Amino acid sequence: MTKTLKRRFIVFTMAAVTCLLVFIVLAINSLNWMMLERQSDMVLETLVDADGIFQQMDFNRPPPFSRPLDMDRMRASRFFTVRSDFSGNIVEVNIDQISAIDQETAKSYALEVLKSDNTSGRVHGYKYAVKQLGPNKLTFFMDTSEQSENFRMVLFASTAIAVLCWVILLMIVILLSGKVIRPVLAGMEKQKQFITNAGHEMKTPLAIIQSNNDTMSLIHGENKYNVHIRNQTKRLNVLMSNLLTLAKLDEEIPLPTETVNISDVTKELLPVYMEAAGSRNLRFSVQIEPDIVIQTNKDSFRQMMTILLDNALKYTLEGGNIHLSLARDGRHIQIITENTCDPSLEPDPERLFERFYRGDAARTQKRESSGYGIGLSAARAICENFGGKLTAEYASDNSIRFAARF
Repeated sequence: MTKTLKRRFIVFTMAAVTCLLVFIVLAINSLNWMMLERQSDMVLETLVDADGIFQQMDFNRPPPFSRPLDMDRMRASRFFTVRSDFSGNIVEVNIDQISAIDQETAKSYALEVLKSDNTSGRVHGYKYAVKQLGPNKLTFFMDTSEQSENFRMVLFASTAIAVLCWVILLMIVILLSGKVIRPVLAGMEKQKQFITNAGHEMKTPLAIIQSNNDTMSLIHGENKYNVHIRNQTKRLNVLMSNLLTLAKLDEEIPLPTETVNISDVTKELLPVYMEAAGSRNLRFSVQIEPDIVIQTNKDSFRQMMTILLDNALKYTLEGGNIHLSLARDGRHIQIITENTCDPSLEPDPERLFERFYRGDAARTQKRESSGYGIGLSAARAICENFGGKLTAEYASDNSIRFAARF
């Protein structure tokens, strides 16, 4: 239990930290990209307004979130211009401000832009803008490789810092996890100890009550009070058995296992339930594949099957159906109990596995056979202890299915 709680605490804490760091990295780099885009847009707008002539540039419009443009920054920008006539023919190419582009490449980029009929955008890593000069067009191409490089550097730095912070926080969380969960473990340990002690202490009084009740029924004859006492002591015995099972499984102490023929074990349990079903006019159908063998604890498996069959028998109304199947499903083994029920009592069947939960919200015992809401919790714990999974779902409008898969 200690390892499980520590692992869950670490996983949940680091999941929250991961989400926070991812959000911070995304926010920083999104804002950085927006600012870089705004700066490049301002440079390109200044070039377009001045027709690419430095002496005509206006630096009176300070861009937001960055230092104002000046002549040094403009001369440091790398760009080229291409002039075309109204027919789309290239008239003039100016590549004085860039060395990475030759005349032919500049013409090909300009023709590509003119064919697209867009006035702005990106092409081959260059941000462009088209300005109409009478019948001619002047297309500006600005190199944005420095912008992309700056963005990648900030992205790399922020990601590296985030990863480093994540690793440091992981070590801190691992070191502190023991102290954080210690009070929880102490409370759970006291609860398990109380359940275990109470269970063992109640066994003797229950046995004495049952023995005295049997003796009284032999001396004075059977009456309804003897029957009620016997039924209630049986229910308490079942409750204590399930509570002790849960307490034992919560301690995560491995149970001894052996090779068990679960087909035979299940068949051994059936006669009592089929007889009880017949007395209540229930149709009980069984489909068990022979010689299915798994590695498990025989007593625990028998207890799980007893809980599932008890549950099906208890909550099937008179005249209803119960179906039990045990079969191989590829590499898995599947045990299914299905019985008629009233789904309106609990819309979410998974809640039936909660400890001490019952569909009857008032917790009243409408039938002597009604349980304490602990059996299915014990059955799921037993199933999971041996690597299985126990689930519940409504198979139809009036039937519920419990499936154990190993």
